[in-house]
Amino acid sequence: MEQSKIGVMMDGKTLTKDNIMHMVDMVQNASSAEEKKNVMKHSVFFVGQLPLKENHIVDIEKTDRIMNTEIPLDELVSCRNDLLEGLATQTLLLKKEDGSYEVNTKYEKSIVKARKIAMAYQLEQEKAFEDALPRAKKMYQMGTKYYHSGEFTEAAACFLNAVEMADYRMAHYSLAKMYMEGKGVEISLSEALYYARKAIVKGAVIAEPLEREILERMAS
Repeated sequence: MEQSKIGVMMDGKTLTKDNIMHMVDMVQNASSAEEKKNVMKHSVFFVGQLPLKENHIVDIEKTDRIMNTEIPLDELVSCRNDLLEGLATQTLLLKKEDGSYEVNTKYEKSIVKARKIAMAYQLEQEKAFEDALPRAKKMYQMGTKYYHSGEFTEAAACFLNAVEMADYRMAHYSLAKMYMEGKGVEISLSEALYYARKAIVKGAVIAEPLEREILERMAS
């Protein structure tokens, strides 16, 4: 399938492990002025995908949540640190004394433009599932019926289908609960956290208390 114009612009610049490692490698190895310029153009897209608090400070908690939907939990912190350090090396981010990272407003116009492209890319990805969404919702409803009747294996299968069909946020939420409880699937807190964070990133605010509970269980 032919990539859209936005898809081409975002190719290799989304928050996946391979893309981040490639960006970090480019930052470390750029020598000539032209190479450094190209790395800067490439890296600005990553800043455009980072969630911010007030005063242009990178929201680490939300960053972890977004990255964990693409990067395994046991690699998350090192990969995130590599990303932030690489962007700080480019001076797109400024590392403060308290260890936080702040967007360098010198490049704000470029970053705002990259953010708009990243948001358009996300909407484009969601639109690709639009036709399948009604079927995914029906599959989710079927899974809910199985769940409440105690048929957990069937419920999990339905929720997984709804995720595969349309990346349906409530199916992600339900799978998070099932992995946390070990119902219909083998108990896995890392899988539970993955699905809870996926649900939140997709807009399911209901999953936020569940995410906290999973993190508390992991810490105990």
